Amino acid sequence: MANSFIEDNQDLGFQKRLLEELTQSGTWELHIQQNKLYWSQGVFKMLGYQPDEFEVTFEKGLSVIHPEDRKRAIDHMSEVLNSSKDYNIKKRLIKKDGTHIWVISKAKWLKNNTTGETILSGAFRDITEILSTKKELETVVETNQSLYENLDGIFWEADAQTFEFLFVSPQVEKITGFTQEDWLADPKFWQNHIFLEDRDSAINLCHLETQRLKDHAFDYRFIKKDGELIWLNDRVKVISENGKAVKLQGMMVDITREKNITKALQEEIALNQSFLHKLPGIFFLFDLKGKMILWNHNIESISGYSEQEIREMKPDDFFKKEDQKRILDEIKKVADDNRNEVLMEIQAKDGQKIPVHFSASIIQYQGKPCILGIGQDIRELIESKRLIEENIERYELVTKATNEAIWDYDFREESLHCGDGFFKLFGYEPSEMSLNKFIQLIHPDDQERVNKKIQDYLTPDPTKTNWLDEFRFKKKNNIYTYVVSKAIFLRNKQGYITRIVGSIQDISHQKEYERSLKSLNEKLELHIRELAFSNQELQRFAFIASHDLQEPLRMISSFMGLLEKRYGDKLDEKALRYISFATEGAKQMQRIILDLLEHSRVGSPDESKVNLSVDKLLKEIQLYLKKNIQEKSVKITHSQLPSIHTFKTPLFQIFMNLISNSIKYAHPERTPAIHIDCKELKNHWQFSVSDNGIGISPEYFEKIFIIFERLHTKDKFEGTGIGLAIVKKAVEYLGGEVKVSSEIGKGSTFTFTIKK
Repeated sequence: MANSFIEDNQDLGFQKRLLEELTQSGTWELHIQQNKLYWSQGVFKMLGYQPDEFEVTFEKGLSVIHPEDRKRAIDHMSEVLNSSKDYNIKKRLIKKDGTHIWVISKAKWLKNNTTGETILSGAFRDITEILSTKKELETVVETNQSLYENLDGIFWEADAQTFEFLFVSPQVEKITGFTQEDWLADPKFWQNHIFLEDRDSAINLCHLETQRLKDHAFDYRFIKKDGELIWLNDRVKVISENGKAVKLQGMMVDITREKNITKALQEEIALNQSFLHKLPGIFFLFDLKGKMILWNHNIESISGYSEQEIREMKPDDFFKKEDQKRILDEIKKVADDNRNEVLMEIQAKDGQKIPVHFSASIIQYQGKPCILGIGQDIRELIESKRLIEENIERYELVTKATNEAIWDYDFREESLHCGDGFFKLFGYEPSEMSLNKFIQLIHPDDQERVNKKIQDYLTPDPTKTNWLDEFRFKKKNNIYTYVVSKAIFLRNKQGYITRIVGSIQDISHQKEYERSLKSLNEKLELHIRELAFSNQELQRFAFIASHDLQEPLRMISSFMGLLEKRYGDKLDEKALRYISFATEGAKQMQRIILDLLEHSRVGSPDESKVNLSVDKLLKEIQLYLKKNIQEKSVKITHSQLPSIHTFKTPLFQIFMNLISNSIKYAHPERTPAIHIDCKELKNHWQFSVSDNGIGISPEYFEKIFIIFERLHTKDKFEGTGIGLAIVKKAVEYLGGEVKVSSEIGKGSTFTFTIKK
C-alpha cells in the first residue's frame, strides 16, 4: 500500500494498531526530502474513513483541519519547519460525516541513520471526550461557584478535631468582612472571632456534639472585621470514618436581622405587658362566652384571686349572686350598643365589697368579638368625698375667721367650692366662681405665666404638691389687686391629681410697703453717692490743706535752725530752749498732718486688687523699719503666711502701724519679740500681731482706736495718736474687724480679719 507505513515487523505493526485503537489515536510522518505525508490506519479510523480510502496529500491533510484552526496550524507548522522545534498543537479535524473532533497533535524530529533522511514523526490523539468531560466539570464548578456565591450563608469545611477551617465559600467576605484567605490562614480564626460572651458555650457545644457524631445547630455572635457584632446560625454535619469524626461541613447563616426582629418583638411584648400591668386601674378582656382572655395584676390584687383561679372564672363570678343578673345584662348592653359604663361592687375572695367604676366596649380580637374593659377602684374617691363633706363646714368657719379666700377644687368631679372670703376680699359670691372664671380674672400680663405653671402641675408628678405664686387679681369693682396664691395638690399613688385645696391673700398693702421701701432705698443710694462725692472733695481738701500747712512749718523749722546756727552763741540758755520747743513743735505738727493725710486716704486706694504674698509684704515692711529694728535688736517671726487677693496699700498700712507700735512700746528690760500668725476662716483671713511689750490696760482697749487718743505723753513715747485709727479704718475697708488683747507688763496681741 503506497499510502501506508511499511512495517518490517508484523507483530510490531499489530501492537501499534492495537495501541491506536485503545488510545483513540493515530500516527503520522512528514518526510521532508520526499515531500510526503503518511497517516496510519488509526488516523483514517479516527476521521471515519476506511484505511487507505484516499491518498494522503498536503492538500488533503489541510482540508481535514477545521477552517477556524487551519491558519493557526499552517503558521505553527511553518515555525516548526523553520526552527526544527517540536510540533505541538491542539486543533479540530473534520470527520467524513462533517462533524469534528478535537485532537492534540505532537511530533518530534527523527533521523534515519540508514538513509540519513530527516522525518517529522507525530501522532494525533482524540481529546474530544476529555474536553467534553472537562467542559461538563467546568459547568459543574461554575454552577457550584455560582451557588456558593449566591447562597444566603457561608458553606464551610473544617477539621473535626481542631476546628481548623479547610474551606469557606466566597460569601464569607460579604457576610463577615474577612476574606477566604483570612479564614484559612489562622487555625484558630473561627474560635478567636466568636464574641467573648458566647465563645465557650459555642465551642463546647460543637465539640460535645462532634464527639457524639451528631449533626447540630447553634447560634452565636461573631465579630466582623469592622468590629460590628452579627448573629450567626451554624448548622453542622459531622462526617466520620471508623466511628471517629474526621471532618465537619456546615452552613453559617447571618440571622442578625431575625434576632433583632425577635428582640424587638420581645421588647414590644414586654412593653405591652408592662403597660398593661402598670395601668392605674383594672384591665380585662373576655369573649362573649365569658372566657377570660387577658387581665392585669390589679384584678388579682383587688379581688384576692390568683391568676390560675381567674383563668377558670367568668366575669359574673366576681360579683355577689344578687348582682350577677345585672352584670350579665350590662355585658349584653356592651355587645349590643358597643359601649357602656356602670358602677358595681366587686365581691373579693375574702367577702369584701369593693366599689369599681367600669367602662367597656366590644372589639375584634383574634378574629372574634370580645369585650375590652377597664375599671377604677373608687374607694379612695368615696372616702375623699366623705372627708370633703366633713370638712366643708370647717372651711366655712375658717374662711370667716381669716383674711384669706379659701377654695377647694375636686379634680374628678370638676367642681369648685369657694369660701366666703371671695366676697369679703374681692366682692364675688362663692356661687359665681368656677375654675375658668378664676383664671380669666388673673391680670392678662400674669395670665400666661400662671396658666403655664398650672399646666406643669397637671402632669402626674408626685413631687409637685405645694403651690406658691403671686399675681394680680381682678376684683368685682374691676380694680386689680396683688394677691399671693397658695395651694396643696392632692394626688393618688400614680401621681394624678384628685383634689386641690388653696387660699388667696390680698397683699396689696404689702406691695405698697415694698414700693415705699424701694423708693427709700433709691433715696439712700442717692445720699450715698452724694456722700461719696463729698468724701472725695474732703480728701482733696485734706491733701491741699496738708500741703499748704506743711510749707509754713518747714519755714519755721528752717528759720529756727538758721537762728540757732547764726546767733546761738549770742543767745542765753532760755532762748535756745524756746528755739528747741518751737522746732520740735513744728516737727510734731508736721507728723500729725502727714498721719491725718494717711488716715484720710484709707478706703480710697488708687489701685486694684492683686494676688499678694503676705510673706513678701512683711519683708518689705522690715526694710522700711530696718533702722528701728536694728537699734532695738527686735526679733520678728511668723508662721506660714498665705497669698491673698486684696488691696496692697491698706494691708501695708495695717502691718506697718502694728509692727511700728510693737517696736515703739517695747519693754525696756527685755529684747523685743514680735510674732505674726494667720488662720483661714470660712469667709475671712484672720491675722494676729503679738509682742512682749509694755502692754495695755483693758480700760483702753476701745479708746486706742480713736483718732488722737494717746496713752502716754509725748516726752515718753513719740507719736501722733493716729496710727491705730488708721489700722481700724483700713481693716474695716477690707471687710474685717480689729481687736486687742493685752496684759500690762507682758505684751499685746492685735487680731484683725480680712474678707476673702
